[in-house]
Amino acid sequence: MKDNYFSSVASFIQKLQVDFHHFNLQRCDEKTLYITVLLKYRAQQVLCDFIYIMDQQEVYGAISINEHYANAKKFIQQHFHHTLRYSDELLLAKNFMDTTFFKKSVRQFAKQYPKFIREL
Repeated sequence: MKDNYFSSVASFIQKLQVDFHHFNLQRCDEKTLYITVLLKYRAQQVLCDFIYIMDQQEVYGAISINEHYANAKKFIQQHFHHTLRYSDELLLAKNFMDTTFFKKSVRQFAKQYPKFIREL
């Protein structure tokens, strides 16, 4: 069962496109960074927010539980027949950290909140 779960997660993550939508520094505080992204699959898309915790030894993120969360969870279920798990959210947010959009957002965040920023 465990191997089957991980192979379905890998398949789901590889098929899902995550595109930058926008970054609003006003939504952040010194410990949390929010970035709005579009989850896309084929011609369908849904908004969701990644929340990154910036005051830890290692930066990590997940999908923010806000007004977009239920729609994002439903989107994953409908298109991939997969129940979104916290481990999926961590992986999606971690993968997004490799994008230039994330790095640009962190630079803007660091100008306002330099306290916890380290080399990412």
